[in-house]
Amino acid sequence: MKTISITGALRADLGKTGAKEARKNELVPCVMYGGGKSVNFTIDRKSFDKIIYTEHVYNVLITVDGTEYSTTLKEAQFHPVTDAPVHADFIILEEGKEVFVSLPVALTGASIGVKNGGKLRTPLRKLKVSGLLQNIPETVEIEISKLRIGQSIKVGTMEVEGLNFLDPASNVIVAVKRARGSVDEAEEEEGEAAAEEATAEA
Repeated sequence: MKTISITGALRADLGKTGAKEARKNELVPCVMYGGGKSVNFTIDRKSFDKIIYTEHVYNVLITVDGTEYSTTLKEAQFHPVTDAPVHADFIILEEGKEVFVSLPVALTGASIGVKNGGKLRTPLRKLKVSGLLQNIPETVEIEISKLRIGQSIKVGTMEVEGLNFLDPASNVIVAVKRARGSVDEAEEEEGEAAAEEATAEA
């Protein structure tokens, strides 16, 4: 899990007026909570952009009023028209307690089914997982080189040491669908065998 460090400033005015003024000054009102405490603060919009506009999940080290907190972004809210961030919630990570995050899926290898003309489908691009911070990887890697036409990989088949997968077991992560003109490897082998047999008979 990647780590990024940012600095925030305590919010003195927690009302709507204070939040509006913060946004005018290119600041994002935030709150982090956990371990029986909550901290209201703001962070610079540019710092926030580094966290939100990326596929990576970060362990965000936030320093506020001289204290550093290890956190992860739980939720961000955006303006419905401008799409500018208007608020963010962070969870304070506690030692020995599980982290709940959504990790991006990283496919590795070249699928046999795709080579034979099949179409790769990726219904799930992120997977919800839980685990101790030290066990959380940057991505969930899935090897697909043996995936043939008509085959898929579901959440229930995933096994990564130290991780618990939280999406429904029946959810498909990646699949190879038949496309026009595609030929499954088994069919290709049968066709070649039949052609060789016919040639031998002739």
